[in-house]
Amino acid sequence: MLTSRPIRVSFLLFTILNIATWALSQDDHLTLLASRDSVARFYYHSPDGEYFHVALLFRVVKRSDPLWTSAPILDEGRTAYISLSEMRQLMVKLACLRLRWSESAQREALETYANIHSYGGMGIKVLSGNGTAKATIAPDKICETLALLDGALRTQRALWEFQLYRLQCHCRVANFNCNAYPDRIP
Repeated sequence: MLTSRPIRVSFLLFTILNIATWALSQDDHLTLLASRDSVARFYYHSPDGEYFHVALLFRVVKRSDPLWTSAPILDEGRTAYISLSEMRQLMVKLACLRLRWSESAQREALETYANIHSYGGMGIKVLSGNGTAKATIAPDKICETLALLDGALRTQRALWEFQLYRLQCHCRVANFNCNAYPDRIP
């Protein structure tokens, strides 16, 4: 009987710690839902500051929209267009990453190239009809983390822009065709 008491206490302590860890971790997951007005933005400014990387955004449009195969540079950054189902998949994949998300019920505005700031890593900002979520990828985890998101993008232009963005962050991208979109202005 004396030996079972420490085991029960240990088990109880283990259970309490697991529940507390689970409860704490629930606050830092991405829970926003994708909608037609969703935007996902990636931004990284390297610590050496040698090169300014324009932010990359994904916005939802219908396949019949003329913007579907374009990727213009707007004040907020280069914008690639994807379907609603792709945005849903992107947000699911983002939610599966081991990132600490900060969410707000308020939909924030996107910063422009003039007022965007560095996050000490790659900043990800997701806007949706039900709020804003933000997370940061540590500089040494950018390449391996972004590579996990390729599968969410089926629109060829959007995938190409995302892979080019990864290359600009000094990541390796297998079989990338840099000449696939000759209309693209750097």
